[in-house]
Amino acid sequence: MFTLLFIGGITTELFAVPPPPADSSIASLTSTAHDTLILGATGDIMLGSWLIEVLNEQGADYPFGEVLPLLQSTDLLVGNLESPFLGDTTGVVRAEKTYTFAVPPGIVETLTAGGFDLVCLANNHILDFGLAGLFETWSVLDSAGIAHTGTGRTKGEAHRHTTIERQGSRVAFLAYSHTFPEEFWATADRPGTAHASDEGLAREVKRADEDADLVVVMFHWGGELLEEPRDYQKILAHIAIDNGADLIIGHHPHTLQPLEWYRGRLIAYSLGNFVFGSFTSTAKGAVLLVRFVEGRPIEAELHPIDVNNLRREFRPGLLDPSRWSMLESSVLAALVDSAAAGHPGVQVDTGGYLRLLPP
Repeated sequence: MFTLLFIGGITTELFAVPPPPADSSIASLTSTAHDTLILGATGDIMLGSWLIEVLNEQGADYPFGEVLPLLQSTDLLVGNLESPFLGDTTGVVRAEKTYTFAVPPGIVETLTAGGFDLVCLANNHILDFGLAGLFETWSVLDSAGIAHTGTGRTKGEAHRHTTIERQGSRVAFLAYSHTFPEEFWATADRPGTAHASDEGLAREVKRADEDADLVVVMFHWGGELLEEPRDYQKILAHIAIDNGADLIIGHHPHTLQPLEWYRGRLIAYSLGNFVFGSFTSTAKGAVLLVRFVEGRPIEAELHPIDVNNLRREFRPGLLDPSRWSMLESSVLAALVDSAAAGHPGVQVDTGGYLRLLPP
């Protein structure tokens, strides 16, 4: 039923890929025919804190100096936005938590410079400055032409899918937060984020599947810096796919977690960080590109990136495969080992990515 690419404690022989024959070449997804759809996904985006001054000085497109061609190779680009937009925080009661973020509205230009089409708002920071921050975030994104999903004025609205038409396909997005504070979760009479129950998830994915050609479900979940998904992550991901989802994208752990093919669909349990306004040295990240043909994912590319801002200063860096070890990611190490062992599901491309093929 499923092929697990790597989960800590499970042999990497379950997910390995032989290197391509010497006379073959692996075509990047950027050179596909126009009857396909290439969806790109990043991990967490937090445009606040130290990054605000850098963007004001260097320009909105500063973070994308190395990765922009990769982002532009997609037909549809999505990420998780951790920082609400709010122009004036005077008198606004912030959430009682260690870290709270608010970003000037003009910084939305960084999302447009990166080419983002949709952002997930179902996370543990989008209500850091209460409803004022949430409502202004909706307004700023709407004005910038960037779709969003995972929040609403009621639970019903938050759990409603957002649809984008691209390359002749209708793509439906759902997003859920499984992080605290619980007060951020929407209720029947309180705005907030979507939070999935097993039955509700199944029903909502089915509804989206009836309305669209592709269904993408985004989850903010897992433990920070954990490289293995928790059991509930696997349960929810499988429920979503069992009911019609075609791709699962996870974030929140600030590090990479395994990828899994399940019933011919791809689960990325965590893509880690992308552009993130902190100087933590433990963060890891990757950009995922998935190629769909006739509603099915037929291959994917995982592009590891250096997001250690002590080195990168808020500009994610692409890495040659010979430098992946510097990221100290057990997930990447297992994938590379599997490729070297000859399993037909992963190939290390000299272009700087892992090519992932369904079983």
